Amino acid sequence: MDVNGLPFRLIAGAADFGFAANAEGARIADGLAFDSASGNLHLASQQAPPSPNEDETFARLMASSPAPVADPLGGFAWWQSLPPESDAEHGVIRLSGFASGSVDLKLTIAPTGETVPSDMMLSADDVLCVARGGRVVLHDLRDRWPDQMVVHATLRADLLAPSPSGGGWAFDKARRRLMRLRGAPLRDFGGDDDGAARFAPLEPNRDPPRLVAVPRGTIPAGLTAVSLAASAQGKLALLAWQSGADAALLLFGADGFAEHGRLAGLRFPYALAWDGEDRVAVMAAEGTSPGRQAWCYAIAGAPAANRALLPDGRVFPLPQAWVGKWCNAAGPRPRHLQAPTPEALPDAVRPLHALSIGRHARSGRVLIGPIDGQSAGTVWHRIYAEAALADGTAIDLQLYASDQHGDPAMPEGRADPDWALHRIVPQGQDESLPGTPIAAWLAQPSEVPHAPPLLGCPPQPGKAGLFTVLVQQPGHKVRRLAGRFLWITVTLRGDSQATPELAALRCYAHRLSWRDRYLPDFYSETLSGSDASAAGAATPHDFMERMLHTHEGVLTEIEGRIAGSWQMTDPATAPSAALPWIGQWLGIAQRTGEAPERMRQRLLTAPYTAALGGTCGGLLAALELASGGKLLSGGRIDPGRRVPAPGELALVRAGDVALRGLMLALGPEGQGLFLTGGGVTRGDIVVVEGFRLRRTFATILGADLADEADPLTLGMATSGNSYVGDTLILGDAARNELLALYAPEIDAARGDSDAVAAFYARLAWRVLVLVRGVDDRAELRRLSDVVAESVPAHVEPHVHQARNPLIVGAASLVGVDTFLTEPEPFQRVKLGETVLGAGDFVAGTGMLDPRADGPAPSSPIAAAHGPHSVWVGNAFTLSALASKAGSGGPINRYVWMWDKEP
Repeated sequence: MDVNGLPFRLIAGAADFGFAANAEGARIADGLAFDSASGNLHLASQQAPPSPNEDETFARLMASSPAPVADPLGGFAWWQSLPPESDAEHGVIRLSGFASGSVDLKLTIAPTGETVPSDMMLSADDVLCVARGGRVVLHDLRDRWPDQMVVHATLRADLLAPSPSGGGWAFDKARRRLMRLRGAPLRDFGGDDDGAARFAPLEPNRDPPRLVAVPRGTIPAGLTAVSLAASAQGKLALLAWQSGADAALLLFGADGFAEHGRLAGLRFPYALAWDGEDRVAVMAAEGTSPGRQAWCYAIAGAPAANRALLPDGRVFPLPQAWVGKWCNAAGPRPRHLQAPTPEALPDAVRPLHALSIGRHARSGRVLIGPIDGQSAGTVWHRIYAEAALADGTAIDLQLYASDQHGDPAMPEGRADPDWALHRIVPQGQDESLPGTPIAAWLAQPSEVPHAPPLLGCPPQPGKAGLFTVLVQQPGHKVRRLAGRFLWITVTLRGDSQATPELAALRCYAHRLSWRDRYLPDFYSETLSGSDASAAGAATPHDFMERMLHTHEGVLTEIEGRIAGSWQMTDPATAPSAALPWIGQWLGIAQRTGEAPERMRQRLLTAPYTAALGGTCGGLLAALELASGGKLLSGGRIDPGRRVPAPGELALVRAGDVALRGLMLALGPEGQGLFLTGGGVTRGDIVVVEGFRLRRTFATILGADLADEADPLTLGMATSGNSYVGDTLILGDAARNELLALYAPEIDAARGDSDAVAAFYARLAWRVLVLVRGVDDRAELRRLSDVVAESVPAHVEPHVHQARNPLIVGAASLVGVDTFLTEPEPFQRVKLGETVLGAGDFVAGTGMLDPRADGPAPSSPIAAAHGPHSVWVGNAFTLSALASKAGSGGPINRYVWMWDKEP
């Protein structure tokens, strides 16, 4: 709402622009794309429908052949068919990548009957899976167990795809049914005694390898599954053929498979892979050989059956592509095998890259609405747009208003009289129709007082930033646009080489007419109804109203900034540069190296943390804020339980979300004000008051603390060694780590009753801060300074690093993971770095080529630095000086390639 009380509707984000499933108020965009990183709408990178000379026989042969696989270190494997006179039956799996030639892989088990695999994949846990005869043979590249076979009772595994969490997916082509490949065999340690005297469970493996049918995992009849692919984050896609129609792309979600669209121009693509998380790539035949390029398709918008999908505008070449599919292995982008000639054996793995040229769709549009004005006859006032336009581009906004809620007929063209056309064009570019309102560029980042812009790029006069246009109906005698419901057809136009970008639209309703409010009645409009909406030149009264609003637009924005000047003194809205100035009013100085957002949170919580000064809760709040905690308001207080005290940790539930929070206060309406997201609520920082450790030390030093009335024991007369609370004393590992911090004083106090009494007395005014996960000494010093600043003068603080969080014992006897935080990531042992017993594992590298002996050399790290954004036609410089060679060697050559991903 602006200073005149006019409400506005913000249109921004994927849902508003038609790029979210089941998005209300927006139709699926056509010819457009949404950049989730910048939040901008732009023309899709798009080519014309491909028209390769597809050979159906060759495509069916490729579709029935198993996919090759490749490991992250450059090794690869493929199925090599052999002539009938050879010793091997039908063919063999060959391995290569680290030396010339190849070696054969001999699986120790194989299904009887069918020996030609239907598919192969390399799982994320280094297991080569081969689908043969409907069964899956598991070959572990790390030799943890011998080859195993997995069978489903009724379904066949014909297609495979790896899952990023291990195992994978399988698909039965005949029954059109999806399965999950789960579990793993027990590791073979050798030396097992199988005698009757040994007590063991009937099935020792709690997670055996198995194929499990997935609910709602079927595809419609008439579709023939060809290729299955999973992304690095677990998205699943299926490529299917249909007789007499273009190939279908299906995505798997909570409701099963849904057709995302049809690959326009491709009938028989035979291989599918994910390129990132928002694009898929397919291979198609060119005659009787693989095509010279791959076709990539953006995954955007909600599924729509029979929607024609056009390929990405960039060219993805397949140089020296071997006759085969994509490598079926987990990874961020597709890889394929290459060979010097089509008849030769593959000799390398090559990732898919795009050329640095590309084409955009020349136009794209989306219908947005209805936007409800809340009352009949609403007069729509003004539109503000945050956009960036290169030369040769434009944004058309066609508006339609009605008191009826039903969807209007889409505009037939830019000159459709039922739709009011408004245009945003770069300065100096004249492509407007006569009488078309043209948006004006504004110097301020936003018309909302002191609000940050939603457009990420810096403003450029006439081309990028904030634009505004008065809503009007060109070609009518009275040009007001009135109606309760407003629809906007947003059309982006370009020259195929550049695209405009739209970050947000703000539509203001209920025009406050200066003419009607401040001038005598004889200046008011005299036409109404059909006379007002008739075609013709604007009436003098209408012209006067619109002329006055050219001044009103500027003055309203100035008045709004003045009325909103209080925001400059509010820590929640003030710019970062003003925070130290606001802090001087409260006696809160900015700490050395403190990020502005952390100081902002300290200022916001100052009214509540001031009341906690000198308490343990105040120390917890200071540490929470210093480690990234933020103030949140909301949640509900359970009426059947005690309200948490200020400074107390509690479980906070806001809607369906449960958070661990540090209570600060209750708001005026009973809502909770709490901190969350920092090291304290994450469990990485624990504050232990010294008096809570008295029972633990009593056991060690032999002191008698049986008096339950002692206020320092808080009634904890049971064993202090098993107290589960903020002492972390449970299990030998945690207990020993904590006691080691007091070892010198404990040793000095042993056998001396006076020393024991003095030691206990000091515990009453000591506080111990355990910090986990901080290896940087500077960061630890910073937290120590925060502790010293927050505790009273008579309290002695100790800040120490903690290696582990609370672990219930060294190992659980009931098979339950009792780790109270996120599991530690799997790390392989590294010579010179790993500490024995610190959690690293001795494990193989899972290399496909067995001739790769020893650890693989480290790969080079490429780093390109340059400007974040550059306007079309401007020169820029890229630097690769920050790149590092593998294994400490020099860099002899740089190879530059275009890559859209950040």
